[in-house]
Amino acid sequence: MAEDEVKRALIVFNYAERLKSGLMIAWSMLGTLSQIREEAELAGAEKVLLAYFNALISEVNIAANASKTEGFRRIATSIGEAVKCVRRRDIPAAERLVAEAISMATTQGDWAAHKLTEKSLI
Repeated sequence: MAEDEVKRALIVFNYAERLKSGLMIAWSMLGTLSQIREEAELAGAEKVLLAYFNALISEVNIAANASKTEGFRRIATSIGEAVKCVRRRDIPAAERLVAEAISMATTQGDWAAHKLTEKSLI
């Protein structure tokens, strides 16, 4: 494996783990959102969740640019679709999209872990 590929694998592995963590937090926040019944509380919670999603999209875009990994761009697209679902108050659809994004991040991390294991770096 070339040195550039090792560097890329390290970057992908690092970002994949960070993104999985952030996405799991988002999924948990969606679960909390689905339990809120009072309209004023729901509106505030949605604003906070949408701000979190936007921050997460920024982080995913940084990961995509730093790693040159198209899989991270697909994660950003899924989160963007989840934002639309939250705005429509279709929380189950948003949860599915976030779960898919977690799976995509896991796939990217698995690729990187395999490459790093080949070099005995993890």
